[in-house]
Formats: sequence, C-alpha cells, structure tokens
Amino acid sequence: MRDGSSSIRWSVGALVVVISLVAAAGCSKGSHGHRQKKGGDDLVSFYSPSQEEVVQDPATGLQVLKNVINVTISKKAPPGAVDKIVASINGEIVGYDKGVGFYQIRVKTANLAETEKIAHKLIADFKEVEMSSISPVSVHVDPYYIK
Repeated sequence: MRDGSSSIRWSVGALVVVISLVAAAGCSKGSHGHRQKKGGDDLVSFYSPSQEEVVQDPATGLQVLKNVINVTISKKAPPGAVDKIVASINGEIVGYDKGVGFYQIRVKTANLAETEKIAHKLIADFKEVEMSSISPVSVHVDPYYIK
C-alpha cells in the first residue's frame, strides 16, 4: 500500500510542477489586453473620443463619432496600403488593432454626413478595404435589447 501512495504523491507532485511551468510560460499568448507590445510596436490602441466629437446619428439613434471612421483592411493588402488609404482622405490613424487590420481614422470633417460619404468612398475606391463605417459609441435605445 505504501508503494502505491508514494507513487500517487510523486504523480501529483509532477503534475503540480508541469502546471506551474505552463503558467509561468504564459499559456494565453493569444489573449490581448488594451495594449500589447511586441518588438517595440504597439499592436492595439483604441481611440478615446472627446465629448465634442460625439453626435447622434438621426438615421439610427446611435451616438457616433462625427469625424472617425472604422476601417478594416485586408491582411493581403500590400505594404504601404494603409498609409495610402489614410492619405487619400487626408486622415489620421487614431486607433488600431493591427492583428486584425482594424483602424480608426479621424478625418477633418465637421459633420456626420461628410464622414459617411468618406466612409463609402473608401469602400468604392480601395479593394483592400473590407469594411468602412462611422464609429458608434453606444447601443440604440431599444426596449428589446438585452445586454
């Protein structure tokens, strides 16, 4: 009986060591926080708007940013495509998740209608742009919406 219990103790001890090593190595490399750095480059950084940039979209009732466009660019896009796309609308990258090709681009417009036109233009003009839309900051007031 003692041989069996020492074998169990040894197995449990080995299991604890393995779990500790895996935890120390970081078994969740794929998970991202708000910011993650790799090789000195920020991979993720999201834009925090000022209150002056938030307006209500009359078509949807959503609160949106009047001068920021959310854009997803294909992973197959050639080098320099992001800069070319941003320059074409005289924009500025203010937020991004480079791992999935997501960019928040601020444009120099004063109203939502013009920003929407620019978002549509990106889809029409660049095959690398997979998605382009105004940037919502709230959920529509809907009595059937469940969080």
